[in-house]
Amino acid sequence: MGFEHLEALHGLSVSLGWPHRRADWETNLQIGHGIVAVDALDRVHGSAMYFPYQGDLASIGMVIAHPKLARTSLFGTLAHEMIDRSTRSRSTRGVFLNACKNDVASYRDLGMRADLPVYKYEGILPCDFSIAREVRKAEAQDLQAIYALDGESYEADRRALLAVLADRSDCYVIEARGQITGFGMRRRFGRGTLIGPVTATGSQDAIRLTTSLMAGLAGRFVRLDTRLEEGPYTEFLTALGLKATPDVTTMSDGQPKFHPQSFAISSHSTG
Repeated sequence: MGFEHLEALHGLSVSLGWPHRRADWETNLQIGHGIVAVDALDRVHGSAMYFPYQGDLASIGMVIAHPKLARTSLFGTLAHEMIDRSTRSRSTRGVFLNACKNDVASYRDLGMRADLPVYKYEGILPCDFSIAREVRKAEAQDLQAIYALDGESYEADRRALLAVLADRSDCYVIEARGQITGFGMRRRFGRGTLIGPVTATGSQDAIRLTTSLMAGLAGRFVRLDTRLEEGPYTEFLTALGLKATPDVTTMSDGQPKFHPQSFAISSHSTG
């Protein structure tokens, strides 16, 4: 998979009704590695990607077979190849992915197990917010603290991902007694603005970060993906009128661990 495939890849995700823009595919290509399935005329009919993280963890994503090939083995072949490549590329201790409902059975056949549902909250933001007093715009010197906080959530070093996202996002941090205790990002994605990742030591700090990330977005489409099923954070999102959908299921080979300080994920593909 290369940047020369961007237009075809965008068309492929559109064929499934996915909201990814061409620019969203470009971001994925900056972070991960992928393959495409092409015919004799070099037309793209399928894709798959993996995103390696230091600490021997990898995320699988963007596994697509064109709907016209849904009854073939293409999806399973692409998924198997991507899992195999991600483990061969390094001594991977764990592989995880976020599977659409219709794909869960296929991933089970490849040895993955269902761990947690991921809820997609989205809709038009009904009101505006201001940046919380404890929250401020992140600066370059804050990146190491951000990497460390994210590493605690995933038990892996995802700085390569976060560096790219920070360059394309509005990034905020929350402080307590002079120490950075949480961070959040927002960026253009799909139909509007994606909020995530959001990492904090507790629900109230996560809400302060999220409201700060929502500043200036009243009347605009926003999306946030979380593994949390209940609690103050999801109650806050529901109170805003954002519609919750159990959109995908996080699956793994049994090794990855996700900690409760991760309130919103970066994307379905990157986790």
